[in-house]
Amino acid sequence: MSYDDQGQPANNDPYSYQDPSQYDPSQGYTGYESGSYENQGYDNSGYAPTPPPQEQQPTRPQLQQLQRIPSGIPGFDQIVGGGLIRDRVYLLAGPAGAGKTIFSTQFLYNGISKYNENGIYVVLEETPQQLRENMYNSFGWNIQTYEDNGNIVLLDAISSRLGLSSAERFVVPRPFTLESLLYEIQNAIQTVNARRVVIDSLDAMSLELTQVDLRSLIQRLTMILKSFGCTTLLVSGQAETSNQGRKSVEEYVVDGMIRLHHNLEEKCALGKSRFPKCVVPRTLNINIRSSSTKAGSRSNQSLRSPSV
Repeated sequence: MSYDDQGQPANNDPYSYQDPSQYDPSQGYTGYESGSYENQGYDNSGYAPTPPPQEQQPTRPQLQQLQRIPSGIPGFDQIVGGGLIRDRVYLLAGPAGAGKTIFSTQFLYNGISKYNENGIYVVLEETPQQLRENMYNSFGWNIQTYEDNGNIVLLDAISSRLGLSSAERFVVPRPFTLESLLYEIQNAIQTVNARRVVIDSLDAMSLELTQVDLRSLIQRLTMILKSFGCTTLLVSGQAETSNQGRKSVEEYVVDGMIRLHHNLEEKCALGKSRFPKCVVPRTLNINIRSSSTKAGSRSNQSLRSPSV
């Protein structure tokens, strides 16, 4: 600080932004009192404070073209525009005997054998060995070969749910909990780098859950599966939309729905002998229903193929 001949602060002092008359010989120059620099944009040291760093705004992800993956199921891909949308979760619904397990297994089997996409099958209602034997004896699909090659995982989730031990390599530990199930699903996906997932079925997972808890579980599950880039089938035998348009809990959470039906036809006469009326499955009727917003479109398509 500089002073004039009378001992007063010089008016040309760069820090003398207040009137020199405020100078008090006993207290010093009052221009340095607390708060005076803040009023001019400076802190108490006389230096301008460093401005806080600007918070970066998150960038909006760019829109990408939706990619479809073929299921390899004859006739199905043609009516759904080339296959299922990648990274989406679909509800596969239908009554017992409609072919849900066959459809799901073929979706995984074709993914490995035709499209080089590994998969996992979460088994909640039958043992993995039963699934292997049924698919091999019915269709010649040797799932165990792909297991040995690291292409597919059959995750045993039924044994621990029933309190039983298991000799399977991939198994949900006892006691069965939903948290342990979600953990083992993630572990199996990472082990084989799965791109296709089947969970069979939601009915077994929802036995002890309220509708609110079930919806929360499915939301968590779908977020996990999408984070790994998996295209998923959630199998359900209870998801039936009534004539009044009511929907199941699952339908509100998934991205799309495939409903399987089987038609029954009468078979009653053989030559001169007559038998009581009986019904036998003759065709597999697949109904694919999609919907968007309230102002959007809805479509219903059906595929009829020989019984499986």
